[in-house]
Formats: sequence, structure tokens, C-alpha cells
Amino acid sequence: MADLVLDYALLHKLAGSLRELKGKIQFDVETGSRRAIVTSDGEVVDSSQVGSSTLYATLSAFFSACHTPFKDSMELLDELADTFDGIAKAYFDLDADIAGKVNLDRLRANISGWQADTAAYERYLDLKDREITFQYYDKDGNLVDGSVPVWSGDPVPKPGDAPTAIDGTSPVGSNDTTAVLDDDGNVISETTTVTSGDGLTYTEKTEFTYRDTDGDGRTDVIDYTSTITHADGTEEKIEKKTNDDGSFVVTSTTSEGTTTSTVTPRADGGSHQVTVDHEGGTTTTDIVVTGPDSGTKTVVGPDGTKVYNGNPKTGEWTLVSEEAPEDDYLPYTTVTI
Repeated sequence: MADLVLDYALLHKLAGSLRELKGKIQFDVETGSRRAIVTSDGEVVDSSQVGSSTLYATLSAFFSACHTPFKDSMELLDELADTFDGIAKAYFDLDADIAGKVNLDRLRANISGWQADTAAYERYLDLKDREITFQYYDKDGNLVDGSVPVWSGDPVPKPGDAPTAIDGTSPVGSNDTTAVLDDDGNVISETTTVTSGDGLTYTEKTEFTYRDTDGDGRTDVIDYTSTITHADGTEEKIEKKTNDDGSFVVTSTTSEGTTTSTVTPRADGGSHQVTVDHEGGTTTTDIVVTGPDSGTKTVVGPDGTKVYNGNPKTGEWTLVSEEAPEDDYLPYTTVTI
């Protein structure tokens, strides 16, 4: 089966063209859809200017009949443009979100590489002037001192500054990520801006906090706060906070309200999640690990119950059963009067 390819840039351009078309024909449509006979300049024509009462009546009927279709056509142009633009922006946001996450992963990989190069350089500086001294007897039986350098390889070049940006500029847009690092090389904030080259823009700024909860000197909890500006101009704030017991809460706030997800991980890699959307609807998701690379996921919510099989490690799931929600109404009862 062929992959579905959606050109959201083309849809966005088409929406703009429809709005441009409306602007060009709006005067003519409004003029032609009036319930009276008008000139091309919009001036009302009376029967004396037409000269024939029969022709005037016919023209009046024509203009009156055109009123509703012409008016509807302008509204349909708006609706069609909004539909195309809405689809374009939704898919652009999805791609931009994925691009930002890929950029952040690439940046962290670059930072890890830079940290390894820096550690190697510091090791080189520590060893390059050191020598191992020893004593030995020469061919004449004399005890003499000798030495060999500890570092015998080529000099290690000094790394440059830590990488803090991914430049994704292309002829059809840009996909750029910049970051601020702490002294340990952790990303404490990053900003991603994606543009389509034809007017669509997506921006995401995220601030990270790192915690060592077990005192072993290594980070085991990463929380974050993200502020996203979507292509349609709306803002969304996503925040993750981890509790002391290992459970965490993710909240997403938009102009429509707040959605909250509370996730409790299980020791075997499974989890229990309860999500309450901005309208108060509740959905529970339970992931149960059944093997090294297998498990089940059960989702119960307003849309019913869905059960999946898949791999909890990779997040790949296949729907195996689905049950519709129970009817909210009571069954009919026969009443005899």
C-alpha cells in the first residue's frame, strides 16, 4: 500500500489563494447579489433607465434570484479556505513537533560526543608530560636510570566550544534548535523554530530540571515545562512534574482548558495512567508487560474499551479488540395502562 503524502504547504497556499479570490470578486459579487438592478459601479437602476417595464421586471427577478447563491458562494469560499488552512496547520504542527524532538536528540548526541572529546583531551593533557622511570643495567653492568613517556600516541586536538545549535535551514523553510547548557553539559533550555517557507511557523521553548533522587550522583529524573506557539497562533503549555514516589503528572493547558495525566510506573516496566480532559472526561490506560518485548495495553474511556498487543519498550501497538461504551439511557420498559 502506498504511503499517504500530504502537502500542507500547498493546502496553506491554496487557502490563501481562495481568500485572495474572495477579495478580488467581493465587490462584484456584493453588487450582483443585491435585490435591485445595479450598474457595474453599484448604483441602483430604476425602471425609467431601462426603458421597458417588462425587461426591468425580468432583470429585477434575475438580480433577486442571484442574491442568495452569490451570498452563499462567499461564505463557502471562507469555509473552504478555513478547512484547507486548518488541515495544513494541524499537519504542519505535527511535523514540526517531530522535527523539534529529532533536533533535540541530535543536539544531545553532539553534546555527548563533545563531552567525550573533552574528556579525551583532558586525559591527554594529564598524561602527555608524564614519564615512567626505571633502572636497568647497561651492557657494562652499570646501574643506570631510564624513562619512557606515558603518552606515545599522536597529540589530541583541543575541542571547540560546546555545540548549542542545530541549523536546519533549507530552500523551503527552516528547522532550527538552540540550547543553553549547564556546567555539566545538560540542556537546561531549548528553543525550536520551524517555518514552512510560505508563512507557517511553529515555536517550542522548553526548560528542563534535573534531579538525582537516589543520591548516586547521576540524574534519574528529568522534568520540563514547554510553551508551544502553534501555526494558527494559539499557545499551549505542557508541564511534567515527578513525585517522590516515582509517579508523575503531565498537564496540558490551552485556551479550551487543562488536561491532566497522572502516570504511575510499575516495577516491571508497565504503567497505570489516568487522564482527565478539559471537559472532565476520564480515560485510564494500563500497560502490562508479559515478556521481554511484549505486553498489553488497555484503554478505557468515553469512547469505550480498546485492547492492544505490542511492545512496551518501543511503544508499537496493534489493536486486537474494541468494545463500544455502554448506552447512557435506561432500557425501555413496557407499561400497561
